[in-house]
Amino acid sequence: MRILLISILLAGVSMLNAQDFEAGISFSGAIYSGDLSPKVLPRYFRFIEPMGGLVMRYRNRGVLGLRASLNYGNLSGNDAKSAYPDRKLSFETNLLELSVVGEWFMIPDNFIGEAPTITPYLFLGVTAFHFDPETQFESGFVALQPIGTEGQGLDGYDRPYSRTQIAIPFGAGLRYNVTRRAALSLEVSARKLFTDYLDDVTGEYLNYVRIYEEKGELAARLSRPNVNPDNMGNASNIYRRGGDRFDGYGMISLAYTYRLSR
Repeated sequence: MRILLISILLAGVSMLNAQDFEAGISFSGAIYSGDLSPKVLPRYFRFIEPMGGLVMRYRNRGVLGLRASLNYGNLSGNDAKSAYPDRKLSFETNLLELSVVGEWFMIPDNFIGEAPTITPYLFLGVTAFHFDPETQFESGFVALQPIGTEGQGLDGYDRPYSRTQIAIPFGAGLRYNVTRRAALSLEVSARKLFTDYLDDVTGEYLNYVRIYEEKGELAARLSRPNVNPDNMGNASNIYRRGGDRFDGYGMISLAYTYRLSR
């Protein structure tokens, strides 16, 4: 047994020494996609927000790698710059995400004897992210999730949504070896979300009077800012604020990593 344990320990140390670990930083432009997005692709770039992060990667110098990253930044959307300016909805949120992805490098380091200077790669994984949508109201910002702008918590409506969710990140990139140990990576990625509440707007059918009476005037005004609760005029009591598709977001990122192991 003692010999077996020593053998396992020595094998583990040998593998650790052979592995290539990298650490670094990344800078991204994050773009929101959802119910408050424009319908014309070039207009999406009106909503680019900054994001920064830390990166840790393991790669065995073959075609496979494993990467963990921690990112923090912002996302936003606004009807004033989008497809439905008369709706008058808007949001912004801080976003914290932790991702683990598997990477496939299309050219192994030893393919031509020397490591290629530029290597394309693809990746797919899982992300846990936390968000907290807010909107501007009068002289400040109001957190939307606790208010229940779509009747969350009332009978017949959804439960209050969790501000921590899971997503599927995927994308493609180019890795450029600056030196034998330093590298730059430029990549484009997207997140497949399983929630439509990133922007606090969904395609649910809502009862304005009920939200006003059971959730309060603030919830009603933030739910439908283009309607005066004291004088609805010809506005229908039943309404939808968005569509049926889940929200999403993507990034254009530049990362610098340095190989820690020799």
